[in-house]
Amino acid sequence: MSNMFYILPYVGQVLLLAVLATVMLGRLVNGTRQRMIFLAVLLLMGLFIPVSGLSAAQWLRSIVGDLSVVTLVIFANILAQRLFNFSLVEPSSRNILLLATVLLGLVFYPLALGMSSFDPYQLGYSPVILSVLLSLASIFAWLRDKRSLAIILLMPLIAFNLHLLESANLWDYLLDPILMIYAVVQSVLRLEFSRFNKDGSTK
Repeated sequence: MSNMFYILPYVGQVLLLAVLATVMLGRLVNGTRQRMIFLAVLLLMGLFIPVSGLSAAQWLRSIVGDLSVVTLVIFANILAQRLFNFSLVEPSSRNILLLATVLLGLVFYPLALGMSSFDPYQLGYSPVILSVLLSLASIFAWLRDKRSLAIILLMPLIAFNLHLLESANLWDYLLDPILMIYAVVQSVLRLEFSRFNKDGSTK
């Protein structure tokens, strides 16, 4: 069994704690260096100080489960932007990814929760069709000069074949509730922002 089987879920906990802490620090602490110091302190507290026998990171994992590979990329991009003013994923690719997540989640979750006799989650155990679709989407993104998006689309497939998470289902490498919630919120905010700019430009 790969050692990354134990590492990747731990990385997810660290990234989730780091994002939550960074969002809070953004309103309380000015300056990149100060934020990084406070973030390091909060991460150490969240990872190693037990609360009722579990660390904050372990409590989060027990509540939200393991995060998908796509979520890890999104969270890493958030940290890079907030701490270093640098984007790992180009904004257009990020927007496409989040919109695709919303559309996929709106179809996937109702079906997976039993609203139909067809359960798409079962396709993730022997993901030939899903793998082909991801590969084709990655090729299409690459041809459209969305290189970061093309790479991100292949990352869940690579991680699945390397067995880097506990799950044996490709869907768990691709999608999770935290990503879905984040994608919906960001898509709504972007829509409202675009509508506000459009209304302002017509006045």
